[in-house]
Parts: sequence; C-alpha cells; structure tokens
Amino acid sequence: MRVLIVDDNEELGGFLAACLREAGIESVVTRDAEGALRLVENEKFDVLAVDSVLHESAGTELVQQIRATKKGRAIPVLLMSGIGTALARRMATLAGCNEFLVKPFGPSQLVEQLQSLRKSAR
Repeated sequence: MRVLIVDDNEELGGFLAACLREAGIESVVTRDAEGALRLVENEKFDVLAVDSVLHESAGTELVQQIRATKKGRAIPVLLMSGIGTALARRMATLAGCNEFLVKPFGPSQLVEQLQSLRKSAR
C-alpha cells in the first residue's frame, strides 16, 4: 500500500510516516496543498491521509480540489482532525472524505483505518 500524508507539521508528518513504515506501508509526506495536488496528479497512491488544518487552506478544501481531478476522484481519503464534532465529520463527508480520524490517535488506529479504506476501495 502507498499512502500520501498531507500535514503541514513537519514533525508530525515524519512521525506518521515512521509509524506506517514500521507497519510495512510506504508513504510520501508533503506539507502543503500545492504539493499534494502535484503528487496526486503525477504519482499513484492507494489512500490519502490529510490533516484538517493546513497553513494555506483547510484540509477539506484540499480534498475538494483533489476530488475535482481525474486521478483524485477515486482515491480514498482519511481526514485527521483535532475536532471530533458531528459538524466537523459532516463537513468532511461533504468535502469528499471517506473516513475521519480524531486526534490524538495511536499508530495502530491509523494503520487500521488506512487498511480498511484500501480494502473498501477495491
């Protein structure tokens, strides 16, 4: 499985990548929406893990932009958020996210969610 992690926090992005590597999952980390859009267009990913708050935009805005691309339409998206309200979840769903994971979460939760998303996309 190959995962694109989009998180503007360099430390957290590196930590998430290390957790996935430990579970045998390949990942690429980008810190901004522009990089994410470029990567989705030029590379193949099985799942996207997107932070809900990025420096230049909301994660949900990025997901909408990804969904508007030919390649990004079908890639499952997990939105990671520190806000777990029903409204936040609804906004994520409306933006095109497939799953929602509330921070803080453990590495095993992340791996399980990503694996589940990949299976459901097949």
